[in-house]
Amino acid sequence: GLVQVSLQGTPHQVTGTVQGSTPVLRQINGATFKLPAPLSGPLLMYRAKASDTSALATLTGLLSKAGAQLLSYHSSSTVAGEQWSVVGLSAPLPSLSELKPRVTEIFQLHL
Repeated sequence: GLVQVSLQGTPHQVTGTVQGSTPVLRQINGATFKLPAPLSGPLLMYRAKASDTSALATLTGLLSKAGAQLLSYHSSSTVAGEQWSVVGLSAPLPSLSELKPRVTEIFQLHL
């Protein structure tokens, strides 16, 4: 069903379901995921220009420095030139400061 959540003070409309015992994200603010994004463990969610892949390249470098691994990556359809990405991590990142200039919005969750 449709749920409105507030992350870092910003409201977001999300749609999801459960596959097996894992909650999955189908849509956020009108942007649809072709494959539903699993919502478990440490997650990084960010919104960036669809044409700009620098956030993913920066993220890969940060994970390497932190000794963490990218476990899954799901991107949404493009809405107003921007795309959401949901990244499953082996461990949370200690800082998002290097990613913030490359994205419109970013947050880290542990579910």
